[in-house]
Amino acid sequence: MAHLDHILWGAPNLEAAVATFADLSGVEPAVGGSHTGFGTRNRLLTLGENLFLEVIAPDPAQSVTTERVEALAGMPHPGLISFCVAGAEIGAFAEKAKAAGIGTREPRSMGRTRPDGVKLAWQTIHLVDEEMGTALPFLIDWQESPHPSTSTPGGCSLIEFSVLHPNAPRLRAIFDGLEIPVPVKAAARPGFLARLETPKGEVVLTAP
Repeated sequence: MAHLDHILWGAPNLEAAVATFADLSGVEPAVGGSHTGFGTRNRLLTLGENLFLEVIAPDPAQSVTTERVEALAGMPHPGLISFCVAGAEIGAFAEKAKAAGIGTREPRSMGRTRPDGVKLAWQTIHLVDEEMGTALPFLIDWQESPHPSTSTPGGCSLIEFSVLHPNAPRLRAIFDGLEIPVPVKAAARPGFLARLETPKGEVVLTAP
């Protein structure tokens, strides 16, 4: 069974997003690093064991233009844009997706170097479905890399994370078939809802 690995809070400007989150929660996400060749960079904080929040934005030091970079740059304000699961072998996950009628992109290898010099390398695979779009997670295999939750700031914990969609029954069926234990709730439009316990009390993050 897969498990929730991290949730992504996207923004057009990383520093501004970090300042906003720190003001809301009392915790400042730590520098993660740049995704070389992909045009993004991030900051991270732990939400629990093997679970973290990724604040992701375009990296001004890179001239790379991708669909994700353009989407982040065009966001009016920070918001939840995606989520990631781990715990299943990528090949087996792709087979389960195929059996559920869900397409997949080719696995992608990525990496970055932490500020302390530790190199991280991982592989991801993304699910593709026209109706569900970003309501579907991507799967990550951290390979031999240490999990980011072990080296990022604490102080916050995840109370709830749910995926919202008008066709909640179909999305629930997909998650059941892929063994993804993430709640699905019916809503007028697709999105996400995360409730965090923080030093400043409960904080709610939603889609932009």
